[in-house]
Amino acid sequence: MSDEMIRVQAEELKNLAVMRLCEAGMTVPDAETVAGILVFADLRGTHSHGVLRVEHYVERIIKGGINLEPDLSVKEIRPVVGLIDADGGMGHIAAKMATEKAIEIARDQGIALIGVKNSSHCGALAYYVNMALEEKMASMVSANTDSAVVPFGGKKRFFGTNPFAFGFPGESGSILLDMATSEVAFGKIFYAREKGIKIPEGWAVTEDGEFTTDANAAYSLFPFGGYKGYGINMMVEALTGLLVGGVFGPHVKPMYSDLESFRNLSGFHLVIDPSIFTGPAVFSTAQAMIDELHSQPPAPGHEKVMVPGELEAAAMKRSLSDGIDIPSGIYNYLKGKK
Repeated sequence: MSDEMIRVQAEELKNLAVMRLCEAGMTVPDAETVAGILVFADLRGTHSHGVLRVEHYVERIIKGGINLEPDLSVKEIRPVVGLIDADGGMGHIAAKMATEKAIEIARDQGIALIGVKNSSHCGALAYYVNMALEEKMASMVSANTDSAVVPFGGKKRFFGTNPFAFGFPGESGSILLDMATSEVAFGKIFYAREKGIKIPEGWAVTEDGEFTTDANAAYSLFPFGGYKGYGINMMVEALTGLLVGGVFGPHVKPMYSDLESFRNLSGFHLVIDPSIFTGPAVFSTAQAMIDELHSQPPAPGHEKVMVPGELEAAAMKRSLSDGIDIPSGIYNYLKGKK
């Protein structure tokens, strides 16, 4: 695929994604939700979870592996706990519903946990955390994924990249951490393939377990931080597949094969009212922490100390003004060009 980059405004990119998804049979409201979440990732510079995913979603829909008419509802387990069976539908729709419900309950009860099971890929978790931040809520969102990461000390992939995201609001700033528990998300490997560029040493190994910088030869990923990252990788698996009654590790249906089958991913959506213990003062305290971090002397090679999410927020501001750079191959697909 061509490495040429094309700059596109967010609105055009979203409209093109909606068009492709609707052509595959998705309703306009659902397509707008999915496209909006994908473009949100592209705006933040997280292209691995952006519109490059559209082609896969369309292929899976056409082959029957995504349910476009799922029976979605929140089953109340406890007053502050609920469960959504995504029924093989688009993960973005179920995850947004889970977050909306968790925010609603947390606003009244102070805390809420909504689990999701039998879901497909839901995109960048930062989107759902940002939903909570916009309502001045703290949150943690996680999801399990199909096997892609070798366990610490092992050679064969077992758990997925198992991302989690966390957010906490201040008065004017906020913390928004979104990360895979692998060294990188596999989407970054796919993005490198799209652009035809090498990947850094240490990201991935071949099917034979050899280190590689060739994105096309990458087969398995490493947990970040060695055994510590492996432990957090397992924690996400426990909070998702185990906790909500889904499946784990090698029993999660793969994303890029068996396209005719509905997927069985699980999600964890925890939302907390930050003022539950100390009242509104918590927001000024959180802002003071952020401000004091900003005032810390930077290390050599760094302009300033930042908090998670600030680089992405700056990227979003630039992208909203200047447009989003995407590979021409992805743009041509969205435009319907062969």
